[in-house]
Amino acid sequence: MTLGNKIQEIRLARGMSQEQFGELLNTTRQTVSKWELDQVVPDLKNIIAISRLFCVSTDALLLEVSNFQNVGVRFACGTYRSNSSEIVETEKVAICYYSRGKYIMGAKLFVGSGDVKHLVSVCEKDCEKETIIWAYADTNDSDEIIGKHANNVVAENMLGELFDRKQLDRMQLQEKFLVNHGEYPIHTVSENGIKQCLLEWRNGTQVSVLDDGIQVLICTGKNEYIYSVHETDDNIYCGCSYNIPFDLGIRSYGQYFRLRNYQDNSQPYCRSFFDFDYSMPKEICSVDCANLGCSINDKDGNLVWFVKRYHDSEIVLAGCGGEEYVYRLNETMYERFV
Repeated sequence: MTLGNKIQEIRLARGMSQEQFGELLNTTRQTVSKWELDQVVPDLKNIIAISRLFCVSTDALLLEVSNFQNVGVRFACGTYRSNSSEIVETEKVAICYYSRGKYIMGAKLFVGSGDVKHLVSVCEKDCEKETIIWAYADTNDSDEIIGKHANNVVAENMLGELFDRKQLDRMQLQEKFLVNHGEYPIHTVSENGIKQCLLEWRNGTQVSVLDDGIQVLICTGKNEYIYSVHETDDNIYCGCSYNIPFDLGIRSYGQYFRLRNYQDNSQPYCRSFFDFDYSMPKEICSVDCANLGCSINDKDGNLVWFVKRYHDSEIVLAGCGGEEYVYRLNETMYERFV
């Protein structure tokens, strides 16, 4: 039973309306309604007032209350996989990558807090017809939708749907991790070395809300998840990868989901595919050559990005196509993980 259920039970046992109940507590009917629906928790003053006015102990009100069971318990973030989907969920974000049949693949982005998250973006691609639909929402500081952008009404109508956490019970847990709320220090290169700093500095959630789209990167230390949708049909990229730091950079152990739509899709890196059976090799291979300042394909065909330059609070890797991948000690993160 929730606290709202208990308050409603007390009120109904006295034969009172929400308005009458509120008057005794010097509050409104709307506030009483929000208490009973567990949308708002009464403050301590009102808890004590309810206890005194209706001869109910505070223990009876507050103990064994189901919606307080997780108070003080840290939210367990995780990655989950089934034969047709993979989901990464943090305290504030959830991304679902999925396939339907042989050709339909999609990705959904949910934001919110804890157990309550709502869909703010979706994209789906028909790989046989080479068509793509997308939608994303503008939100305020309370994560309420205040505007919508879409190229398809079906996708647009999905926005706002609640993230169904029950589906996680039917999936296999791949990895668990926790949010660093500031109690764990972030180290410099001289303190922990390049490998450990790449691990620490990258772990977390980065969210960019742009004028023409939305972009999220989640890195758990083992997995990297990308969700990027822009207002043009030719700038979409959603993917799942295993990218692991080593002493001189980062080595890719494979991307197993890629929903890509870029320019005319003529380049190999624009190909879309999914393989939810893929797993990182149990024996992590060492890099048997050092090509500092460049990116290479190793003997297995996977990418290796080597250190190009670094100092105590910044590491720059040689990225794909001549790009530079920059990682910083004090990079702004939506969330940081441990």
